[in-house]
Amino acid sequence: HQQNGALYPNSNQNPYKTPDPESLRFNSTTNQIVWSSEGERNITNKDTILNNPFITIIDTAGNFIEEYQLPDNILMSVENKGPRINSVFEGLSFNKDYSKLYASVEQPLLQDGDEPDTLYKTCLSRILVFDTKTKKAIAQFAYPLDAVAHAPKPANKPKVNGISEILWLNKNQLLIMERSYSFGVFANTIKIYIADLSSATDVSNIYSLKESNAFKPITKQLLFNSDSLKMYVDNVEGFTFGPKLSNGKNSLLWVVDNNFSAIEQSQVFLFEIEE
Repeated sequence: HQQNGALYPNSNQNPYKTPDPESLRFNSTTNQIVWSSEGERNITNKDTILNNPFITIIDTAGNFIEEYQLPDNILMSVENKGPRINSVFEGLSFNKDYSKLYASVEQPLLQDGDEPDTLYKTCLSRILVFDTKTKKAIAQFAYPLDAVAHAPKPANKPKVNGISEILWLNKNQLLIMERSYSFGVFANTIKIYIADLSSATDVSNIYSLKESNAFKPITKQLLFNSDSLKMYVDNVEGFTFGPKLSNGKNSLLWVVDNNFSAIEQSQVFLFEIEE
C-alpha cells in the first residue's frame, strides 16, 4: 500500500505513480520488509514521466510504514543527470545487525558516464549505504562494472550489463551479482563478484565520477561466471543465502525475474558454497 493506504496504481491507471519493484529484504529484528522501486524516467515529445525511485518499509501485511530519504543525485531529472530509466535500485542488503542498508544502482548515473558496452571501458555505478535508524544515506561508493559479456545478434540490437542484486558478506565485503543480457544470445551471463569496500572512497560529494579522479573505486574479485554452467540461464535478478545443506555446507539461491513474459523462463538455482 501507498502512504495514504491505497494500492499502488498500474501504468494504465496512473503512469506517474506506478512503482517498478526490484528488490525485497526482511528485517527480522523489526519484523518488517524493505523494498525498492526503480521509478520511471520517460521523456518524449508528447509527455514526460518522472517518478523517483524509492526504498520503502512496510509491515508483513503490506502496509506503509516509512521511506528512506534519497540523496539528490538519485532523483529523476529531465536534465542529463540522475538515474537512467530502468537502471536504479536493483539490489538491497542489510548488514548483520541491521544497522545499515546497502542499495545498489544498476548502471551509471547519467552524470557519471556511459553505460557498459561490449568493449570494456571504465563504467562506474554507485552503491549507497543507509543508516537504518535515521533512514538517511551515510556513504556512496563507486563500483566498476564489467563490459557487456557478449555482442548482440545483430550488432545493433539491445544489450545491457549492470548490478542486479547485492548481498552483505562482512564489514568490508559484499557479494555483487552482475547480469549481462544481449539480444540474440542464448543465455544471460551472471557473474558473482566479491566486492571489497575497505579502501574505497566515499563519493557522496562527487557530482560526476567521469569528471573526477579524486577517488578510489571498490575493488572486486570474480567468484563465479554462469557461462561455465553450459546451460540456459534466464534473467537472474535475485539471490540470497539459502538453508544449510545435508553435508553441512552453506547454500546460495538465485531466482529469475521472467518479466511476465511467455518467452522467458521462471528458474531457481541452488548452489553449494565451498569455503
